[in-house]
Amino acid sequence: MITAEEFKEGRILLIDKPLEWSSFQAVNKIKWAIIKNYKQKKIKIGHAGTLDPLASGLLVICTGKFTKKITEIQDAPKTYTGTITVGASTPSYDMETAVDAHYPTDHITPELIEQIRQQFLGELIQTPPVFSAIKKEGKRLYEFAREGEAIEVPQRTIYIHSFNLDISEFPNLHFEVECSKGTYIRSLAHDFGKALGSGAYLSALRRTKIGDYSVDNATSPDDFVTKHIPDIRKQSPIILTTIVQKPVKKKSSLATEWKYFSQMFSRTDKAIALTLLVLFGTFIAITAMQLPNKSNEIYIEMALDPSDLPYTPTDLTEVSDNNQKGEATHPSTPLTTNAYNQADLHLQHSAEIKTLDELMAEREAKEMVAAQETLLNSPNSTSNLVINNIPLPESQTPPLVSNKVNKHTLVKYALEGRNGNIPNPVFTCEHEGQIVVNIVVNEAGNVTKATINKENTTTTDDCLIENSLQYAQRAKFSILMGKKEQIGTITYIFKSKR
Repeated sequence: MITAEEFKEGRILLIDKPLEWSSFQAVNKIKWAIIKNYKQKKIKIGHAGTLDPLASGLLVICTGKFTKKITEIQDAPKTYTGTITVGASTPSYDMETAVDAHYPTDHITPELIEQIRQQFLGELIQTPPVFSAIKKEGKRLYEFAREGEAIEVPQRTIYIHSFNLDISEFPNLHFEVECSKGTYIRSLAHDFGKALGSGAYLSALRRTKIGDYSVDNATSPDDFVTKHIPDIRKQSPIILTTIVQKPVKKKSSLATEWKYFSQMFSRTDKAIALTLLVLFGTFIAITAMQLPNKSNEIYIEMALDPSDLPYTPTDLTEVSDNNQKGEATHPSTPLTTNAYNQADLHLQHSAEIKTLDELMAEREAKEMVAAQETLLNSPNSTSNLVINNIPLPESQTPPLVSNKVNKHTLVKYALEGRNGNIPNPVFTCEHEGQIVVNIVVNEAGNVTKATINKENTTTTDDCLIENSLQYAQRAKFSILMGKKEQIGTITYIFKSKR
């Protein structure tokens, strides 16, 4: 066995090329065996002298670093054995082409053959066959010949070291010749027939030596691969894989229709449609993000004056005491402040809460009734007195609210477990908006810290913000034992004057 490293370092391989193999086929057989079995990506390999497919015999192949010796080996003398058939000729000078002419041989004697043989020793001027691989004008000579084109073939100088003949089977002359590099044995046979006054062609050829290398030491390409290159396939088991082909699903009619439909539009149309679809989706997403996240809330419009309330506010201390005793506040208990606690759900829908307009209307109605009763009981009253136009006594005139004061303020707070007294802001701001104040309440129910909740506040008006902070700090809540600090919010919703 020859290792991969030995092939790379360089080896001279003596191959006995089979008949009808080209020199390239023989080299390629060994090359791919080395690459495949030694897992080599590439390897340098070449031969030292071409043999025609109709010739057999010695082919010297060099590998690795020894490819540098190819020129040296090619220059060495070569020895051939073969047969020259006298009395006919072929265009290729050998059996590659059919016989195209026949010639007489009766006049040829052994003496004539020997005389002519002597003439073919030493230095000769030889014309290579037109069916050869010699290049002229960038084209192989055999290409010109096969196209039927006449071409002048350049001559060359060769040297015949020895030329031995066996005429026992005439007209077949068996020979052995030792010649120089570049000698065409086919041309030698053709020229020898002409010199005999007849015709001849090469009917068999075998190369036996190149320099000191002999075909006796050569092996066929197949035998060489078997003996000197290990077959990995025999060293490891072959794994057979069964490939199961899945049945091809037929496309549904819907898929087919879609395919035909999509083919109706160009790539430009599809690109425009896709762009519009993306823009529409982006618009919807941005719109959804900008929509206000409003929760369902109940806003209560409160009165400015405690006297406007239809009930008497309960004292905060009393409420605190009741809470400490564990007494539950009934849902029907009147509200104790002018704002409701969002943390007490049962107060959010109390029927006792009325709007400011309703409270003002009730107060005006009561004052009108009181004024009527006063006038009717007066001794100076007359029966035709128009009550609706009689002014109220000065002592019963309702307090005036400044036209500059915005009385439409909504207040709510969120503080779990506490009741509170939230002063309703009386302000002169001309803008509207929602102010949410974060508050910190101590155990006694006092607001110790008030800051603006910027996330839920909808206005930046300084007037509204200052009023909200001031009134939030004045808020008072019920006592809750054990709560040293409690965090909550007060929300003021300021509306513009109607």
